Amino acid sequence: MSLRINTLWNLAGSGLPLIAAIALIPYLLNLMGNESFGILTLIWALVGYLSLFDLGIGRSLTYQISKSKNSADPSEIAATLMAGLILTLLTGTLGAISLWYFSPLFVKWLNVSVEFQNDAVNAFKLCAIAIIPTVITSGFRGALEGFERFAASNLSKMIVGFSMFVLPAIAIKIHGTSLSVIALYLCLMRVAIAFLLVWQILPYLKNCQSKFTKRHFTQLFDYGFWLTISGIVGPLMVYGDRFFVSVLVGAALLPYYAIPQEGLFRMLIIPSAICSALLPKLTALKGNDFVVYYDKNAKKLIKLMLLLCLLASVLTYPVLYFWLSPTFADKSMAIVFILIIGVFVNGISMFPYTFLHAKAKTKLTAIFHIIELCIYVPLIWIFTHKFGLIGAALAWLVRVTLDYTLLQITVNKFIKKSYRPSTLKFDN
Repeated sequence: MSLRINTLWNLAGSGLPLIAAIALIPYLLNLMGNESFGILTLIWALVGYLSLFDLGIGRSLTYQISKSKNSADPSEIAATLMAGLILTLLTGTLGAISLWYFSPLFVKWLNVSVEFQNDAVNAFKLCAIAIIPTVITSGFRGALEGFERFAASNLSKMIVGFSMFVLPAIAIKIHGTSLSVIALYLCLMRVAIAFLLVWQILPYLKNCQSKFTKRHFTQLFDYGFWLTISGIVGPLMVYGDRFFVSVLVGAALLPYYAIPQEGLFRMLIIPSAICSALLPKLTALKGNDFVVYYDKNAKKLIKLMLLLCLLASVLTYPVLYFWLSPTFADKSMAIVFILIIGVFVNGISMFPYTFLHAKAKTKLTAIFHIIELCIYVPLIWIFTHKFGLIGAALAWLVRVTLDYTLLQITVNKFIKKSYRPSTLKFDN
């Protein structure tokens, strides 16, 4: 299947749930109030962030299957898939136990008001249970993308995306504004999606005629270990600022930051969709063909991201004005402009990031993330404490700019050292 078709499926998987978000966020905000809704945004971020407990297995399965699907014995691929299932089940359980145990301390650290603390603790404990199916889902979505079955992978993603907004609305309609009931609905949805993806993978598992061995686990870990580091550090630097904002300025002000951030981050579905479709193709390409194919698509994305960010800078204020309220728009616009610049930089950085992963250089990207985290944590603490919500946005902009700089310098050096110029042309 072509890069264009795979990208369109990725866009549908990430983009269509925006319809539910646009329709239901004002409804949820009005019924729940600022602080309760702010905690809900933390629940969304938390469940997504703790998918890191897949230990990079999802992306590792994409890589291993893309690399060998045309030549490997089907039973070998099936054995790799079985090893991936076992690993995600074990690591997801570890994540669930960890969050369950630390939920009370976590809620106190977030500076949640007394009236919401018990409900928030129960909600986070239910989120802990949801980690297990979330991690399994992450692993098997990676496997489906390795087979270039982007339609099946993104159908599950669409269901998850819609449910993140629709299920809280249904829960509130039936049970009232209970965070723990909302979390229960989201947990049950994650379980259902995990079963759906296991069913999608079953035909490949039936080919498992040989037992999976230590080698199958090692292959996944060799590629996935450093992805795990990135999986821990990367999402923390994307969504972690919300937790710092909650601690330093209070959960009641969080929506003025989190809602425009969540909306603008949706623009990143464009580079993410393209790069997800690009990874299996780049992994299969060799020599100069690899570089030409990469360079051609990277230039297209830079132009597209620039156009999208220019449109966002014009349209965001009227959207917030009419969608939520004039007051909300006025209070968040300074934050919005900073975030738009950061989204552009973060979007174009996904291409050099994908380049390095296609060449199994996951260690480098993980080291970069560790360096960035060491700078970002004190920076966001100082900036948010001194400048409030605007400071948090500025700290994030500095971080993504550093990330892009490190990645692009590394890719340029790698190309200069390893490849010769080529005049080959490729079709999508």
